Amino acid sequence: MSTPPKAQSKRLVAAIALIGSAAVHAEQPAVSTPPPASSPMTATPARAMAPESAEQPSMNPEDMKGSMQMMPDSSAHAPDASLERPAASERYKPPAMPGMDMDDASIQHRVFIENLEAVNSARNGGAWDAQAWVGGDFNKLWLKSESSRLAERTEGAKLEALWAHAIRPFWDFQLGARHDFGAGPARVWGALGIQGIAPYWFDVEATAYAGDAGRTAARLKVEYDLYLTQRWVLKPEVELNAYGRADPQRQIGSGLSDGQFELRLRYESTRRFAPYVGFVWDRKFGATATMARSNGDSAIDHRLVGGLQFFL
Repeated sequence: MSTPPKAQSKRLVAAIALIGSAAVHAEQPAVSTPPPASSPMTATPARAMAPESAEQPSMNPEDMKGSMQMMPDSSAHAPDASLERPAASERYKPPAMPGMDMDDASIQHRVFIENLEAVNSARNGGAWDAQAWVGGDFNKLWLKSESSRLAERTEGAKLEALWAHAIRPFWDFQLGARHDFGAGPARVWGALGIQGIAPYWFDVEATAYAGDAGRTAARLKVEYDLYLTQRWVLKPEVELNAYGRADPQRQIGSGLSDGQFELRLRYESTRRFAPYVGFVWDRKFGATATMARSNGDSAIDHRLVGGLQFFL
């Protein structure tokens, strides 16, 4: 039986549509089949393909707990602190230099012979001025001694023992005792003062004294090292002494008693050893000068000196 023309045309259209659909699928790349809905990876491609403006669904706290348990433990892979490299300041150590190591807690000492000299004047003789200390950075024991022996007679001899405590950089507070001997009876004093380096490198000693029978005294000493060259040093020095009351047995009057101006030029062949020459001008004041004249002595004395300065 022959097919009607209307049915034949429908079949022809269906065949043409089938051929066109096959051609289109042949030109497009193959797309992998998505996993079934029961797979746990099903939701991931859907969220990845969702537009950025779409609202992301909140995660269930139970799901978050589970995902955190699945994350690797970072502390398990943390480097051992003992294997870390030390800092650069710890890796670098300067080479050891004998005599250059510092120990703040150690005990140090120094003996300084400031003047050891011969005197050339109407009354020849000699004189000395020495200091020594032992201790640490903040506390020291100081010993001071000075005297002169002119015309076979000891004058102005004194010995001091002082505890020194640092109160600020370059300055010490001093507390101790002083013993006077030589001409006349011996005297003992309690001492209180300061010692240090003033601005512009002036060495300063200022001390007050109190003795028996209501005696008081004060002493001021200032000196300065003027470096003319690296080895030639000119050193001026001024010393003043005052007493609260007269002591006729030691030929001392009340008030400003005496003063000295000294000038020495030394040559430092080494920093520890320096010979010098100098000039000393000695002057008595007030009642002390009157007592000296009554004994046939002059109130003014000047002399040439020469000696050594060194420290140990």
